[in-house]
Amino acid sequence: MKKILLLLVLSTSISSAQWVQKTSCDKNAAIISDQAVEALTNLEYTMALGMAKAALLIDSDCGCAQLTLAAISSPYPKWGSQKSKLAAIDVSKLSEEEQTWHTYLMASSEDRDAVAKIGASKLPNSPLINYLTTKSKDMNSFKSFAEKFPKNAASSYNMMSYGYLNGAFGETNKEIAMKYVKQAQQLHDGPNSYDSMAEHYATLGDYEKALELELKAVDFATFGSTYWRSAQTYRAKLNQAQLSEKLMQTQRELQAAIMADDYTTYSKFEHPDIVHKTGDSNLNPFYVFDKSSFGGSEAVVWNNLDLNDMEVSYAPDMRTAVLTFYGSGSYVFKESKEKVMYSTRGSAVWVNTAMGWKIMHTSWAPNKDGNGIPQS
Repeated sequence: MKKILLLLVLSTSISSAQWVQKTSCDKNAAIISDQAVEALTNLEYTMALGMAKAALLIDSDCGCAQLTLAAISSPYPKWGSQKSKLAAIDVSKLSEEEQTWHTYLMASSEDRDAVAKIGASKLPNSPLINYLTTKSKDMNSFKSFAEKFPKNAASSYNMMSYGYLNGAFGETNKEIAMKYVKQAQQLHDGPNSYDSMAEHYATLGDYEKALELELKAVDFATFGSTYWRSAQTYRAKLNQAQLSEKLMQTQRELQAAIMADDYTTYSKFEHPDIVHKTGDSNLNPFYVFDKSSFGGSEAVVWNNLDLNDMEVSYAPDMRTAVLTFYGSGSYVFKESKEKVMYSTRGSAVWVNTAMGWKIMHTSWAPNKDGNGIPQS
C-alpha cells in the first residue's frame, strides 16, 4: 500500500524543486511531504492535506508533514487547531529547517516577520524558510525569492502577476501580469494556477477563456471544489444577456401572480430563509410580503399593469441582481367606479440561491405627477 501511494505521488507530481533540504522524514515520506509544501505555497490546501496525510501513512513521525497539517489549520484560538497540532509535535525530532518552521508557526502574527528573517539568515539556502519572509504587502519580496530560488518560484510568480495586475509595481500592466501567471503554471500544474489565469482573463473581459480555465481548476477534484463559485460567476458573466432576459421575465411572472392573487405561482419565487420586504407605491411603511398577503379583499380592480424599460445590474459575483423598471396601467375603484391612471417606478432585488433565483426585496414609488396604489 505504501509503495502504491508513493508511485501515485511520483506519477502525478511535476519536477518541482525541493522545498525542505533536510527533514525528519524517511526518504519516501520526505518526497511526498515536500509535494505537500509545494501545494501549500500554491494555496492548494486540500491537496496539501492529502499529501501530508499520505506521508504520515508511510512515516508517522514525518515532521514536515505534521507541520504542513498545522500550517493549513486555523490559528484562531476559539476554534482553530493550529496551536494544538504544533504542541503535539516532538520538536526534538525535527530537523533544523523543521524546527525553524515550527518556531515561526508558534510565533504571534506580530512576531512572525522577525522570526522568518532570523530563520532565513541562519538557513539562507532553504527555499521554505526564505519563502516565509515573503509577504503580500511587499510584492518585491516575491521578486527577490524568485530570483534566488527560480525552481521554487511558481507561487511567487503567481503573486507577482497579481502585483502587476493591481498596480503594486507601479502602473497596471496586464501583459506582464499574464506573462508571470503563465510562468507560474509552467512550474506548477495545479488548480490554483488555472484559477489565477482564469481571473487574469476575466479582467481582460474574456469570460469564455476564464470559464474554460476555471473548469480545469474544478476538474482536479470536483466535489466541494473551492473553484466552483468562480466558474459559476464566469458562466453567468458570459451569458449575462440571456440571464437578464430571464430575470426580467421572472419579475413579470412574479407581478402577474400578485395581480392574480395566485400564491401557488408566487411561491416559486420565495425562499424559506429569505424574508421578502416590500414598499408599495402609496409610500406606506415597508412590510413583509408572504402567503398572508394573498386572499384578502381589494378596493380596486386592475385593468392592466405593464412593466417596461427594465434594466438589470449585478453584484460582482453575479449572485445578486437589482432590477429597475417603470410600471404603467390603470385601476378602477370598486365602489366609486373611478378610474385611476397608474404610473410608478420600481426596483427589485433577486438573489441566486441553491434553489435558483429568489425574490428578496421590492420597492415602488409614484412617478412625478403620477399615481400609485391607494392608501388602503
